[in-house]
Amino acid sequence: MNKNNLDQALAALGDALKSQDTDLLSGDPLAIVKKIPQRSLSGDHIDGGKIIRFNSQGISDQATKTKLTITDDAVNISELKVGVVKDNLKVEGKTELEDVIAKTIKVDTIEAANIIGEIKYEKDISVIFNGSDIHGKGILWTGHGNAKQLVYNSNPDRIFSSESIDIQKGKFLSINNIKVLDELELGPTVTKSNLREVGKLRGLIVNGSFNVNDYLFYNASSDRLGLGTEEPNAALEVVENLVSVLLGSKDANRGMVGTHATHPFDIITDNTPRISVAANGDILLGNKNSLPVFVNVHGTLGVNVSTPDARAQLHVSGAIKFNDKLHLSGDEPPRNGVYNLGDIVWNSNPQQRQYVGWVCTKAGSPGVWNSFGEIR
Repeated sequence: MNKNNLDQALAALGDALKSQDTDLLSGDPLAIVKKIPQRSLSGDHIDGGKIIRFNSQGISDQATKTKLTITDDAVNISELKVGVVKDNLKVEGKTELEDVIAKTIKVDTIEAANIIGEIKYEKDISVIFNGSDIHGKGILWTGHGNAKQLVYNSNPDRIFSSESIDIQKGKFLSINNIKVLDELELGPTVTKSNLREVGKLRGLIVNGSFNVNDYLFYNASSDRLGLGTEEPNAALEVVENLVSVLLGSKDANRGMVGTHATHPFDIITDNTPRISVAANGDILLGNKNSLPVFVNVHGTLGVNVSTPDARAQLHVSGAIKFNDKLHLSGDEPPRNGVYNLGDIVWNSNPQQRQYVGWVCTKAGSPGVWNSFGEIR
């Protein structure tokens, strides 16, 4: 040891003893030693130098290199192992941690590349996705096939799900607290749809015009239904093979069924025409290519009369032909025209001593006519 250093140490020790108790200088030197506190020196007497394997009641220095440096700005520790940190801990700057086990961590912001674990979120606030671009942000499930997504899509503005969404039985989807869809029915506010296929309908109410397969049309403005036409000419119009068939009313007091253009019209049974109306209005009862049909008239039948006479079953205004014989009415035999044998002209002005009528006894133009049935 340097002598000067030793002298300085002894002098410092003397000063320390004086500072402790001035009465000690006149007593026993051993008593002086006993009065000195064990391992007690004022820090004012230690300046620089190296203390190796420094030990105290709470410190054990076993370092072979400098591990702790104290400056006015901070305490610098190259490596730190801590069992328990009591009271609050504030860390400024970046902190790198390899493994952290904690019961509770309270932070304002967490920035992490990956979070692995079973996460239970217990907080009375929402999860917020914030930033200048939140497109595609949300929840993603990976590890089994393609990634499953429930994310925000900014174009268009919506929440996108890559998978089907299954709702618990008895629950429903609602908009503005109004039910729009459940497992059995659409909500009452759903008034528009582009349905392309439905199952069995029990009831259907349609307000306004509608179109079925561009073939069945209902025109709400005219209150008419068309099959094969968008502009029906009656309450119901069916157009097929360019032939239009109408069913409706001609006016407020008369119904109507027939063709719209100059087409003939048939009423059929067994796919065979039974009543045929030609385009010019001619009517045919029965079918010449099938067995004769029976036509029954229950009531008075009138021909060319507006009001048939109820006293007669057949009321004809004009000549009739019965059993291939022509029956006419006149006040004399015919003077022109062609007649056949057996044709009869009934006297329209019968008088006493006159005849009931005249009969053609020889065909010709007008033929030979003889009177019959003298009136007495």
